[in-house]
Amino acid sequence: MLVIKLIIVALLLLLFIYFAIRLTKRGLSQRYEPRAKTPWNSLSEGEDPTL
Repeated sequence: MLVIKLIIVALLLLLFIYFAIRLTKRGLSQRYEPRAKTPWNSLSEGEDPTL
């Protein structure tokens, strides 16, 4: 019974490490960089980009 519990804990730890490595390789900071300035981004500022 103790062996089964240790295996479960070890698997959970390995899963946690795996997902942590995947997140760091993806580069979370890239997601929050400001967008490039395009005329259509001005829509969110309330301006008409077609003018």
